[in-house]
Amino acid sequence: MNTSYFTRKHGEEFELPVSQPGGASGSRPVSSSSSSSSSNKSWGRPSSDSNDGCALLVDRTEATYESLSREAHNAGKAGSAKQFTIGPVLVGRMRRVWRVLSERSRIGIWSLGLVAGKLAAEVVYYYAGIIPSEFYRVLGNRDREAFGPLLARCVGVVALAGMCKAGLEYASGMLGVAMRRELTQHTHSRYLRRGRLYPVVSGGRIDNPDQRIAQDVERLARSAAEVLTEVLVAPFLVGYYTAKCWMISGVFGPLAIYGYFVVGAIATRWAMGPIMRQVYKQEQAEGDFRFAQVRVREFAEAIAFYGGEAAERRQADGALEQVVEAQRRVVGRQLGLGLVTQVFAYLGSTVSYVVIGIPIFMGVYDDKSGAELSSLISLSAFVSIYLVFRFSSVIEQSKRLADVGGYVTRIAQLWEELDALDAEPPSEPGSGAAGQISATNVTVATPAGKRLVAELSLQVEQGQSLLITGPNGAGKTSLLRTLCGLWRPLQGAVRMRRNEVFFLPQTPYLPGGSLREQLSYPGMWAGEQRTCSDVQAAQLLQAVGLEQAACRIGGSLDTQRSALEWQQRLSPGEQQRLAVARVLFWQPTFAALDESTSALDAAGEAAVYGALVAAGITLISVSHRAGAAEFHQRRLALDGQGGCTLR
Repeated sequence: MNTSYFTRKHGEEFELPVSQPGGASGSRPVSSSSSSSSSNKSWGRPSSDSNDGCALLVDRTEATYESLSREAHNAGKAGSAKQFTIGPVLVGRMRRVWRVLSERSRIGIWSLGLVAGKLAAEVVYYYAGIIPSEFYRVLGNRDREAFGPLLARCVGVVALAGMCKAGLEYASGMLGVAMRRELTQHTHSRYLRRGRLYPVVSGGRIDNPDQRIAQDVERLARSAAEVLTEVLVAPFLVGYYTAKCWMISGVFGPLAIYGYFVVGAIATRWAMGPIMRQVYKQEQAEGDFRFAQVRVREFAEAIAFYGGEAAERRQADGALEQVVEAQRRVVGRQLGLGLVTQVFAYLGSTVSYVVIGIPIFMGVYDDKSGAELSSLISLSAFVSIYLVFRFSSVIEQSKRLADVGGYVTRIAQLWEELDALDAEPPSEPGSGAAGQISATNVTVATPAGKRLVAELSLQVEQGQSLLITGPNGAGKTSLLRTLCGLWRPLQGAVRMRRNEVFFLPQTPYLPGGSLREQLSYPGMWAGEQRTCSDVQAAQLLQAVGLEQAACRIGGSLDTQRSALEWQQRLSPGEQQRLAVARVLFWQPTFAALDESTSALDAAGEAAVYGALVAAGITLISVSHRAGAAEFHQRRLALDGQGGCTLR
């Protein structure tokens, strides 16, 4: 085959500093925010490499491994109570979210515009609110000539108030959309990064990161936009209506209302406490339920073959019960808060009568006529009730604030996990040579501590392909991930250049996009961004035996298809062939194949292996088939007891 269009790229190699037993460099204290990263490192889990995906060099003793695991568990357990209380932790997380939002000018513009619009609308609301007192005066004096103009002014002001309210709802919604965009993009920039995605997903400390990004961010943005409007304008409105109330009823009016607010705030603070934890748990249950539904859709064919619909229904119903129970607890906790806020709101009208009643009974308004006194009572009631309403709206925001606190906690936990990964010691250049992968006294273990491979030392040179074999559960895939830099070893050192190794899992990953994009995925690799030309695409498809499949699918190289459509149009074997075509396109020094030809027949497997070898790519393969041996110069046989034999 013609390989003239292939180019080979070599990058720089890196090595992580050794962590010596007894607290040497490269380790850090385990806290509630960083324990997962430490535990991942000690479990031989995915490492928190630098952005370039650096090489690995770790030295861990078994005692250090066990102690870090215990400390991580205890730290997470001890810190869990602070996650759901209103205190410095929550305030700090909210400030962090606001800092992220305040860095974007569009958020500030929308916020300022919303505040300005809200204040302008309040002027309209004020004039709409004092119109009833004008009607009391006009009707009380039987002033027929003034009634018509007053009625026209009333219709105009009320219509304007309605338009203001609709406009504010639109602005609040747009602010929520802008906030969601900025928070999601910020999270994407940190989460979808080399050395971050895999450790977070596989580490187990953060449940449902996809749900936190897709759903919790949206709910936080929507709720925060609504709360933000009320919180920002509250000081202006409270100050204004306090002055108006003072002018009408004297000092007693504002004092009574402020005392009423203090009592309501204390009661609300007491009732709001338990809600945040329940909102958090509800979102967690929602994520699990959503995952169960996605899983059923993804494996619909296998479920149908097994006849497992009834079993899946039981599991889905079980996940639903968890969601429903979590919702019940949230509704139950909100009952107390709802009682406080609603009673506080409805008692406000009673307080307004007390406010105007005090100066009336003290004789302050004895000189007023009946019509004038009725107008004054109406105006005082509006001012007092509106001041109480402003305080009530602040109190009522506490219910939304409890929801916001739950969403902020889930999003901030994801950010803090990423912070822990960023805090890992920076990688330094090592001594590994180009075109070489070396392992020195490497030990690979399961998270439970079972040693899969013990004290392995080997060197894979360019042109010397290695086949890894062994019984199921012997640790073949774990060792392959370690040799390729995806996992850290429990003990020992692996030196390599990550941008020389292309990894192929057993199940190919086919994102949405065109056939051209599938062949050149991920689009940028080893620091080079490339696209697949028409000639290259034809040669690649021919090399892996996909010409007929491409014709069957139809369309051009640039026809866009969803990920689901690719899975439906290509058989498992064809999907594996397409993944091999990517390797041929990028031409890495090493290709790691984790049973990546398991869906092919013997002839198809030999064809794709032959294409890889002909392209000059050194293979590190996991396979159970005897036919794969002829394409590898060496064989590493694992015995499943931690031992191995290199031939």
